[in-house]
Amino acid sequence: RQWQVIHNRGTITDADCKRFQLCRARRRSTLLSSARKWNMVLPVAKKATRCECCTTRFCIVVAVILQCLLLLLAVLLDHGDIYPESFDGGTLSLVTTTINAIPGGAGVTQEPPKSGATCSSSGSLLFGECFCHPGFRGEDCSQAHEVMTWKHQRKDEHAANFEQYATLFLQGPTTTTSDNGQTFGDMIEFGAGPVTKSLDVFETIKRKPKTIALLEPMAESYMKTVNECRYKNGTLDNIKTTIFPHTAEKLVTSQKYDTVMLIDFIDHVHVQDVFPIYNIAFDVLKPGGLVIFHERYWPGHIKTETMTKSREFDLNPIRLSQQFAHWMATEFELLYENEHPESTGNLGYYWIGRKHKVPMAHLVDKLRGRMDAHAKQLADNGWAESAVWGNIYSDHSFEQPREYMSYVRNSHVKTICEIGFEGGHSTVAYMTANPNATIYSFDNFGNPKLNRIAYDILKKEKPDIYLQRGDSKSELPKFSAARPDVMCDIISVGGAHPDVDLTNFKYLANYPNIVLVDDYHAKDWKPVVRGVANRGKEGSMKLRHVTKGSVVLPNKQKQWAIGEYTLLTVVCATISLERLGPLNQTIVAATQHPVVQQVIIIWNGPNMPDEVAQLAQHPNKSARVTVIQKDVNTLNNRYDPNLPIHTGAVMIIDDDNIVTKETIDCAFANWKKDQSRLYSFGGGRIATAETYDMAPMRHDPARINFLLPRMVFHRKFLSLYFHKDYQKLRDYVDSQEGHCDDIAFASIVTKYTGKPMVYVKAKYTDLIKPGLTSHKNRVELRLKCTRDIIAMLNWTLPRVDRVAC
Repeated sequence: RQWQVIHNRGTITDADCKRFQLCRARRRSTLLSSARKWNMVLPVAKKATRCECCTTRFCIVVAVILQCLLLLLAVLLDHGDIYPESFDGGTLSLVTTTINAIPGGAGVTQEPPKSGATCSSSGSLLFGECFCHPGFRGEDCSQAHEVMTWKHQRKDEHAANFEQYATLFLQGPTTTTSDNGQTFGDMIEFGAGPVTKSLDVFETIKRKPKTIALLEPMAESYMKTVNECRYKNGTLDNIKTTIFPHTAEKLVTSQKYDTVMLIDFIDHVHVQDVFPIYNIAFDVLKPGGLVIFHERYWPGHIKTETMTKSREFDLNPIRLSQQFAHWMATEFELLYENEHPESTGNLGYYWIGRKHKVPMAHLVDKLRGRMDAHAKQLADNGWAESAVWGNIYSDHSFEQPREYMSYVRNSHVKTICEIGFEGGHSTVAYMTANPNATIYSFDNFGNPKLNRIAYDILKKEKPDIYLQRGDSKSELPKFSAARPDVMCDIISVGGAHPDVDLTNFKYLANYPNIVLVDDYHAKDWKPVVRGVANRGKEGSMKLRHVTKGSVVLPNKQKQWAIGEYTLLTVVCATISLERLGPLNQTIVAATQHPVVQQVIIIWNGPNMPDEVAQLAQHPNKSARVTVIQKDVNTLNNRYDPNLPIHTGAVMIIDDDNIVTKETIDCAFANWKKDQSRLYSFGGGRIATAETYDMAPMRHDPARINFLLPRMVFHRKFLSLYFHKDYQKLRDYVDSQEGHCDDIAFASIVTKYTGKPMVYVKAKYTDLIKPGLTSHKNRVELRLKCTRDIIAMLNWTLPRVDRVAC
């Protein structure tokens, strides 16, 4: 740190020389040791411009030599260092920034330190000097800035990049009563700061933990001096709170936690403490426990940042490498994942995951043994090294299969579908990670002898492996038509035509799903990148992250990507042949939309006409149409959780509505931003115990609290509506004449989420065919059932929110 002050100042004084002489022997070995152990890239010194002491020349020579040696050592050690403690292996390079020219930097002014002050007024005490932003002065400025940043800018930024933390909400228990802390259980937040990040999450998803522990070294100071400290009275939001006012490495507790929050705290710790702190956080988390994680990293290993315009880089110099960030995440079942480019040039990595019970090191060791045995059998049959080990083990590296296995082992995975079997190399990894999963492989048999030998070897070990011979462009649609019962939890794509394969696999993707994309590189494998980009552009796929391996092939960099399909199912119930006209128009629009996987038509009654049965169609560059007959005519049928829905998003519409591509675009795009909400583009109503107003859009839009069922929502809400505790309510819906299934469903969902419906101004056509709408007592019927539903649930629908397309 003292050398950095010298670099920034550009001069060396007698005092600097004396300090350097005293600390040189003691610190040099420590720095070298740290660089060796943590594989750290140190900032490069700026050349001094003036000399002011007799030993200046000596100081400069030693400083330059020392800096060069450290940097060279870090570069030499950058690949392949193994961290020997809790985590089992991987490259652990850190990236630091060169803190330079802070005084006078853009947006930053220098203010002399005050006597006894700790430097504030939206600034920071850095290397003995106080730097405050223009317009901020006073002893509490730095924490005022932190409070302002986290309560506004970072709060909204993180909520958007975590998609409003909907995953936490949706993975929680489906209960008709209070959550009672079940979503988070006992929780600890590392690096809470004065305002915490956890409270923002609680407020967003309307859930709280049973208990909360806040680990924050400055906690006592914040509670005394920062007015907006959220735990100033010793508790956070009336939750049972434990405060650890010390650094993480001093945490000594037998407590194990259900949830650990690790958001933006690594860049505030000493570099030598980074990995021990991760060990501590990992150890205090229960197996199966949740982690909410965000840090920023550089895509490459070695980089020294010399930006002078960013306060963030100046004051938060530590960055994880991309390899380590992805490598650490393999210890978790990632329920949510988002890699977000930031304006400053680095990447924000956001994820929510459950801790695996078995460390990845065990699976990797097991895979090594199995691959050795598999390779030996292939070699015994006369195959060369390249064929024996295959693409994902390039240069005998286990980086790619390790990451692939971390997804394949996830609890929901039952079926794996892959393009390209070749010598069975990736199949061995999948078998190792998840021995109970069924595997379907598609291969054009470009090397038929190798394909047959490898398949025979693996089939003896695992009978539920199936190999389909032929071009995947034609074989996938055939398979989808012949086996509607097979939906893929893991989809592995490689080969010659990824764009077509990624389109066809949309109709085989289960929910949730993971897409493993091999050979993802914009320069060397353009068709692969283009295929993923096309699916992303149409809205059917989300790219979770891209990993650059350490292996460099001849003229190519080994790289792969992780993605997921985000798709929609449209559900419509009918009992009238007179409505087949508008229904057909909706089917055409929906099946041609790239985000729609399936359209489900429910015939509500016996004796389904042939005209309705003939609406069914197999997917072939368009969505599947499934026709289902229900013997009992009830509108509750369209909320049945046992419908064959394999997507996260569900759209329910009436049979006299006509939707277009633009309707689906708008509604689905908004749903993806926050999947915990109930969206509708239907007409607004006022539905209270006092009134049921059918025309508030014209005369009282501010009071609207209910929207007609042209709804988009997460499929979890179907199970919620069919919860056994709501059987009496569903029976009531079947018995009354007001067709109030929509009010009942909206009331149950909004009570569960604590959030109102959301009006999406998407255009559609409502033909208003003869039915309940034309009933002369419609208002009275709807008002009566609204009152009854309010009484049953003890809940009145809150006023709706609005979003634009």
